Amino acid sequence: MKRIAGISERLLECAKSEFLNQGFQAASIREIAKKAGTSARAVYTRFPNKEGLFDAIVSPVSDGLIERYQNYANQFWPKNAGGNGTAAISSDDTAIYMDMIDYIYDHKDEFLLMQTSLEGKWHTALIEALTDNNISYVSKWTGLAGGAGNEKKLMMNVLHMLTNSFYASMFEPLRHDMNRREARFYMEKLCAFFVAGMDRLLKQNTASKTISFKKSR
Repeated sequence: MKRIAGISERLLECAKSEFLNQGFQAASIREIAKKAGTSARAVYTRFPNKEGLFDAIVSPVSDGLIERYQNYANQFWPKNAGGNGTAAISSDDTAIYMDMIDYIYDHKDEFLLMQTSLEGKWHTALIEALTDNNISYVSKWTGLAGGAGNEKKLMMNVLHMLTNSFYASMFEPLRHDMNRREARFYMEKLCAFFVAGMDRLLKQNTASKTISFKKSR
């Protein structure tokens, strides 16, 4: 069957509105199709089910946020991998996170849907993806991920949990209904708080290694 141009786009817009107003569970495919000026059959020829329609709305936006961080990481981390001083952490510019918070507010509806729909499954997956991406680089930092065996494994688990909490916190302005200006202020403070904490961890690791070295002598 030949597809009519523009129907998919109208369906996505109407579906986004329906999901925001009614919630995912109560949203009606029939109502979405009606508002888009088509039939429920037209929906199912384009999307496998209601969850597939939801995925088509949020996935491109989620992927876009991950891509923003990845583009930054490809430039920042190669210059600092293997370092064990505090300079690298201090140079972890907040500009990327300000850009990310702006992107979140540019696509506020989609990120709100991720937070509130399907028990936050998409939201959780996005945070995990950002965390795993970041940790894949952090693991190369000898200053933070040093040690061996169980000690190193424990430290990496701690870093993973802390990093996950950072990315989860990045979306709190939406939950608290902050405007963009307030969200940018919050993001600046969150970055300052997190960088200071990571700096402290580095210093503790360095001091611990120095003590261990002296004892071994």
